[in-house]
Amino acid sequence: MKDLAFLTSPDMSKTEVVTNHVVIAQYAGLNKISVRKLIDNNKQDLEDLGILSFEMTKPIKGSTGGRPTKIYQLNRNQAMLLITWLDNTEPVRAFKLALVKRFDELEKTIQTWTKERAAEKATTRSLTDAVQNWEHTNPHAQSNFRKLLTKCATGLPYTKVQARGDKGVPMVDLLTAEELQKYKRLKALVIPLLDFGEEYNDIKATLEKYATKKAETTTETA
Repeated sequence: MKDLAFLTSPDMSKTEVVTNHVVIAQYAGLNKISVRKLIDNNKQDLEDLGILSFEMTKPIKGSTGGRPTKIYQLNRNQAMLLITWLDNTEPVRAFKLALVKRFDELEKTIQTWTKERAAEKATTRSLTDAVQNWEHTNPHAQSNFRKLLTKCATGLPYTKVQARGDKGVPMVDLLTAEELQKYKRLKALVIPLLDFGEEYNDIKATLEKYATKKAETTTETA
């Protein structure tokens, strides 16, 4: 039940786990308008547990009439409080259990990413120094190696990874925890190759070979 809760942003450094009142209504077998009114009538209690955010959705294109709809986003504590106000029916109990598990799963994803990002930052200076001291360095070397690492870690062009988030967001903040872990391993491989004075195309071939090999190993394991 992957759609029970979701991340608010592709920027993993800022994202949070939330659900919304439409999801709660759907899986609890309730009317979404009734759930929204319940939130409206108890805003103060919910706001004590965090900012009560919402988004406005436009009517489906091609439909006649209709007004934008307010959809409340709720963090874990807000969602759990809201559920306590609902009747303790079988669907509500089953939904609450599933929602808790989904929040746990996504929060673990963020925690894993945070650890990987901290480890990646620890080696960033080393890569920067290695590129600066590389005997073939040039004004575009830093950018080129980061783009190469991104492509090898994700299997996607750098531009597609950039398109995940807003302009100006650091590229590594847009990687998943798994991609960031691979990026970190590949970066550790690049540094000694730079120190040995390998040429760019040779380093590129080595990284692509390693990345492809790891991808094939993962597929076979799965």
